[in-house]
Amino acid sequence: MASVNLYTELEDVGAYKLLQMTPKLLEAFQDGEVKFKAISTFSDVVLCSKNRTWVVKQRNHSNTVLLMNEFVPQEVILEDKIKTFGLSRPQGDWLGYSKQLCELEPTLVEGLIDVSELPIYQGDVGFFCSGGRKISLTELKDRSPCSEIEFYSKWYKMGGCTVKGLACLLSQDMLFRALHITLMSLLAESLDMSALSLVQVYESIAKDMVEDEGEIFNPYTKEVIETVLHKFGELNNDGDKFKLELDLISQWYGICALKRFASSEPISEDEFMIKWKSLFPPYFQCDIDLELVRGHFARPLQHKIYYLPKNTLPMDIKDRFRQLFKIQSSWELRDIVPFIEELNTKGIKIDSFITKYARRKRVGKAVIVTAR
Repeated sequence: MASVNLYTELEDVGAYKLLQMTPKLLEAFQDGEVKFKAISTFSDVVLCSKNRTWVVKQRNHSNTVLLMNEFVPQEVILEDKIKTFGLSRPQGDWLGYSKQLCELEPTLVEGLIDVSELPIYQGDVGFFCSGGRKISLTELKDRSPCSEIEFYSKWYKMGGCTVKGLACLLSQDMLFRALHITLMSLLAESLDMSALSLVQVYESIAKDMVEDEGEIFNPYTKEVIETVLHKFGELNNDGDKFKLELDLISQWYGICALKRFASSEPISEDEFMIKWKSLFPPYFQCDIDLELVRGHFARPLQHKIYYLPKNTLPMDIKDRFRQLFKIQSSWELRDIVPFIEELNTKGIKIDSFITKYARRKRVGKAVIVTAR
């Protein structure tokens, strides 16, 4: 067995950390820049590549791990004075310069964006005049524990936009109006909804804006329309044309219909479908199906639905099941799954997950879930 002469000159303060290299993390380092990020001094540290995010945790251990460099000692030890303890003669000299008592363990996670302090844009002229957190989109991206590709995907899906160069969120009403006027302009201009350029859509909307007190105020800026196209469409491979996703648009109007017509009291399914369709712009053709809004409603009464926002439910799994059965004594499996699957953090089979907290039984072709 080969041996070496080992010397140590350890640093007083650890300036190095060992990072476990998973195959995907190694691939990320080889492909381009990887950055450390953290929201604050007390938050988790993450590593971000172009398209992936890893949370990094420090794992302490009792092993002795030395970081070493090969070097030439100033005083050479005579070979006859070297004790090899049965090993072969040393093949070199190494200097240990750092003792490691821990390792950084990376875990692949979903990137996050904290938008809790961002202002909400309603389409008003005096936006930002009265204060609020002022931060550019680039600053927000750099501070977010999220890879760049994940960031922009999440940003537009949550209605993120820039107004006067600053990051904000479009209000639900503003987003509704922006989508509505976009669709109306596309229909009026007979534009191909599978190949839309941002400039083309913006110009078709801008020309319909009227003057207000001698000046044209158009709340539907290019940035607002860009958010609409990203949220309800998909860029082609060349990155210059959008294809609108009709199912996403239909789902959005369906959720808006639930909020508007089924929040105060249950509404019959047939009446809801009529209300849903009535929200579409004139002449806009789009299929509607309750499957699109499953996970946003409960059925407290037979053949009637009631708007149930998921973010109002408890995050504790037992409390969530208890609350769901308080709202509705029995659920079809397909109706309850969207309300509980996010809490299945271990990724076990959904049927097994449900039976830990509730009862399942088959009634005809349907699977019914009830309280224990």
